[in-house]
Amino acid sequence: MSLDFRRYMMSEQWLSNRVEYIKGLKSPSVTQKTLVELYEIPETQRTPINIKHLNTLIKAEKAADKAVSAQRAAKKVLTEDQAKKRKERTHKLVQLGALFEVAGLDNYNPSALLGVLLKAAEVPVDDQKWDIWADQGQMVLNQRKNSKIHSLDAKENR
Repeated sequence: MSLDFRRYMMSEQWLSNRVEYIKGLKSPSVTQKTLVELYEIPETQRTPINIKHLNTLIKAEKAADKAVSAQRAAKKVLTEDQAKKRKERTHKLVQLGALFEVAGLDNYNPSALLGVLLKAAEVPVDDQKWDIWADQGQMVLNQRKNSKIHSLDAKENR
């Protein structure tokens, strides 16, 4: 079988499938309706103009099909990107929530906690309090990390 014949058969199969697809549409476009009409003319009865128009409409339908596929692919990329951003945001929020638990503030009234945070936000960024708070926080995080390491070591030595 020659390569040209295989291409012709693949093209004929695509066209046959596409015509069936178009026939199943509730509202095919004028272009699609014309393509079906020209396709249904027996090959032996098609005029050179019919063949020319059919080929043009086939090219247009293939281009439209490719455009739809490209739009789907683009939507998938955007959806994946949005999902990634949501996942990152959720991770950050869980981390922040865990800090309230570490500080023993997880059972406090949310309004009161927000009030404390708003007061802290009023402190200028270059204020020395931020350095003190950062040092205290880092010390607690290091202690927690070290205690987890020691408890894992103890489990392994049992």
